[in-house]
Amino acid sequence: MFSEKMLAAYLNSPRELYLRYREIPKPSGKEVVIKVMACGVCPTDVRYFLGYIKSIPYGEESYGLTGHEWSGIVVDVGEEVEEVKVGDRVVVDHIAYCGRCRYCRKGKTNHCIEKRYYLRGYAEYGLAYAPIILKLPNEVSFEEACFIEPLSSCINSIEKTSISFGDVVVVIGDGVIGMLHSQLAKLSGAEVIMVGHHDERLSTATELGVDFTLNSNKVDIFDEIKNITDGYGADSVIITVQGTEVINSALNLIAKNGRIVVFAGTYPETTFNLSPNRIHYSEISIIGASEHTPKQFSQALQLIDKRIIKVKPLISNIVPLEKIHEAFNFVINRRGLKTIVKPHRE
Repeated sequence: MFSEKMLAAYLNSPRELYLRYREIPKPSGKEVVIKVMACGVCPTDVRYFLGYIKSIPYGEESYGLTGHEWSGIVVDVGEEVEEVKVGDRVVVDHIAYCGRCRYCRKGKTNHCIEKRYYLRGYAEYGLAYAPIILKLPNEVSFEEACFIEPLSSCINSIEKTSISFGDVVVVIGDGVIGMLHSQLAKLSGAEVIMVGHHDERLSTATELGVDFTLNSNKVDIFDEIKNITDGYGADSVIITVQGTEVINSALNLIAKNGRIVVFAGTYPETTFNLSPNRIHYSEISIIGASEHTPKQFSQALQLIDKRIIKVKPLISNIVPLEKIHEAFNFVINRRGLKTIVKPHRE
């Protein structure tokens, strides 16, 4: 039996992060307790830390924060659990859906009106919902499993682009999400152009198979992409960074009948001006993409397990839970690509 106390991260107010011990949660019904072995730091977690969003209350209710890219080992199960057992290595899908609402019946469980989030991955133990967690193959490490959630959301995004073989896809942003989108776009048969402004990251993108990389601080990306596409522009532009200017840039990069997918939230919230004629006469589609479905979560695991999507080159920083401040600062200051917090050492 494991200890009754666990170390967890708390947020008292924006940026006021601290660690303390608390009771380990107890499972009921179809819940399980997971010994958290790794939790990836997502920009959403940083927005909560900075006070841009308030996903869960501050103070006592904030334990574990918004950590949602987590994996670990089942150590306790509720009385109704049949899917997993104590000792299983698992990855957590944090979106529990109702299965009854209109969106769920249409397969759009990411828009479930009664969905519940199983977060709190920045703690030594966490609760998860057994029907939606997946067992990990032995070949997939806990650190690699942290990419399953973001990759599944990128699959959702790529499906909305309707890529055809030979399409030109521009990915704006050279972070982890840009790297995952680029690999998926290549897998879909596209010629991929990544736009960013970190030479080291762009070099990694080239190693992962991106056809062209453009440093927006060094070249005129509009001229370069015109030259690459013989003046037509890109068939799809995927935006993986926040802001309104980037949407205007995408509108200047897109071909007629093209698709712009907005994958990044912008905080603080804002608006932007848009010419209806530009959309109408050029038949441009602007599409949002957020979260994932259970099918996409399973697909993401398969792609990582089979090494079709490479995630190991994206891991830059691994830190213990005791240094979570450092982990968040790595992301805020854009030091490296993926930062992973490990509440337990293997």
